[in-house]
Amino acid sequence: MLLKRATSSNNAAQKTTTKTQLSLSSLFSENPPQISSSNEEKTTVLGPNKFEYYIRHQCKSGKINLYDALSYFEKLIKVKPFPFVDTFNHVLSSVLKLRCNSDVISMYRELNYRGIKPNLCTLNILLTSCCHLRQINFGFCVLGDIIRRGFEPDLVTVDRLLKGLCMEGKALEAVQVFDKINERGFQGDVFTYGILITGLCKIHETNFALKLYRKMAERNCGGTLVIYSMIIDSLCKDRLVDEGVNMFFEMVSKGINPDVVVYSSLISGLCSLGRLKEAVKFFDEMVGRGIAADLVMYNSLIHGYCQVGMWKEAMRIFNRMVEEGIFPDVVTFTTLIDCLCKEGKVGEAHKIFVLMRQQGKEPNLFTYNSLMSGLCMVGQLDEAAKLFGMLADQGVEPNAFSYNIMINGYCKSRKIDEAFQLFQEMHFQGCKPNAVTFNTLIGALCQAGRLRTAEKMYHEMHACGQSPIFSTYVVMLDGLCKNGHIDEAIALFHSLGSTKYKSSIELCSILIDGMCRTGRLEEAMNMFNEIPKKGLVPDVVTYNIMINGLCKKGMLLEADKLLIDMEEKGCLPNSISFNIIIQGCLQENNIHKAMNLLGEMRRRNFAPNEAVTSMLLHLAVEDSQCLAALESLPDALQKDVFSK
Repeated sequence: MLLKRATSSNNAAQKTTTKTQLSLSSLFSENPPQISSSNEEKTTVLGPNKFEYYIRHQCKSGKINLYDALSYFEKLIKVKPFPFVDTFNHVLSSVLKLRCNSDVISMYRELNYRGIKPNLCTLNILLTSCCHLRQINFGFCVLGDIIRRGFEPDLVTVDRLLKGLCMEGKALEAVQVFDKINERGFQGDVFTYGILITGLCKIHETNFALKLYRKMAERNCGGTLVIYSMIIDSLCKDRLVDEGVNMFFEMVSKGINPDVVVYSSLISGLCSLGRLKEAVKFFDEMVGRGIAADLVMYNSLIHGYCQVGMWKEAMRIFNRMVEEGIFPDVVTFTTLIDCLCKEGKVGEAHKIFVLMRQQGKEPNLFTYNSLMSGLCMVGQLDEAAKLFGMLADQGVEPNAFSYNIMINGYCKSRKIDEAFQLFQEMHFQGCKPNAVTFNTLIGALCQAGRLRTAEKMYHEMHACGQSPIFSTYVVMLDGLCKNGHIDEAIALFHSLGSTKYKSSIELCSILIDGMCRTGRLEEAMNMFNEIPKKGLVPDVVTYNIMINGLCKKGMLLEADKLLIDMEEKGCLPNSISFNIIIQGCLQENNIHKAMNLLGEMRRRNFAPNEAVTSMLLHLAVEDSQCLAALESLPDALQKDVFSK
């Protein structure tokens, strides 16, 4: 019986979906079983009216538990004649409020079995249980049963059905159902619209929710705090913060006072866009209204300041929240630690880390990763390694990002063997290396001139199922070119075939630079001239590489022509462009041309680099013509040269 199941319902999860579906299916069979007359039970001692009144009173009190509700139900179904269905509805409603939806369905089955006819309220309760169990199809079956029994679906019926659709993420279907019902003269109220708007916002259909809200307003159906709160939150999450602010002012103009949830949405949205002054203004306004800030709001402000590197302001907010008795959580501490590390304030970050642990807040993996990254950034590799070693002791499993931080730290410190040990450990621990892992190691090997090992790593990357990304090809091509393996670099470039990477001006520039460095200027020029045919446009880096290659070969006229050509094609030369060609002029003892270019540099607010000034000073000592030319330059330009 139902009473026997009360204990299991209290101590275990509700029935599985499959069992629920079977139970529900039997409710809508064409010939439900009827109880035979031989199964009559003895009437309870108390008269039905008094007993019903007592049960209704107990259910209305809200203090009823599942055991009591099922006990009352067992007694009610033994009463002859059967009590009013409204009394059963009180019991069913109490069980529904306890979220024991499977029990509601079982109780309805029992009523159905005993031939006790439900009314609209009974069926609405059943429909609600179906929706809570995410069984909206059976909810529609209940709707069909309502109509077959001659009842007119009411606002409760429609609202429950729409909410059921929204609970399953089918808010758009819910709107379609609402529109069809609307065409038949049904007018939803503010709660109906609230259900739909909330459902739409939860599936990120904010614009649709706004349209529905405007439609609601046209029907003189005023918005509520909940509706405004949902729309403002959804707009802010979609980074449509200005629209959210407008909704806020509209809400206030209609006399609806915002609560902490509304302010939290706005402040979080503004902080995410770096609009901190506006966020603080709303924060102060909220406090002025007597609304206390919560942890979520303080975390939003701290994150906002950290996002733009304003760690001092973030610390000020942190101290304020502590003073107001709001205890920071793992998110608060981790946000501060991450920001301080990125700003190079690793000492301060470590103090926060210690404070965090003292307050009983266990750091998570992101906390450890942030601090390890900061320590590696400032060269405290041993401290970072100690922290990495702590992970296992604290029961925190490092991920690929954790390993990458340490591998990158070792590689930057030229400790490639230690980096490889960690790489091997990753495999042993079942942590799959990603493209960043391989790129870091390949780059370090190339810088160390260990090209063969780098190539092996490149092939291992393929073997591990990791497809090289753009930066992988950049690292490999650059390494091959800088180590003089130009033929292998060309072969790698051509192996890209028709992929999007081959159509990259950066990769073309690296290869052209490699050709120039190895004296293969003609090939470099040919490749440079082929760039437009690939649909690419040379950038200032590409032009500088070619100008430098021409100058190194003493081809100043061609270099000068290329300098003019780049500007005509809309690529403005930078300081490097002028310094390269001036060095070329000085190497060829073309003082006059060098002085003209120096003057042009000055007009463009560029300054000569150390290599140029060193050459000028050296020539000035040995060549009176060069000294005279320098002395004829404007004072400001002379200062640029002689001050270095």
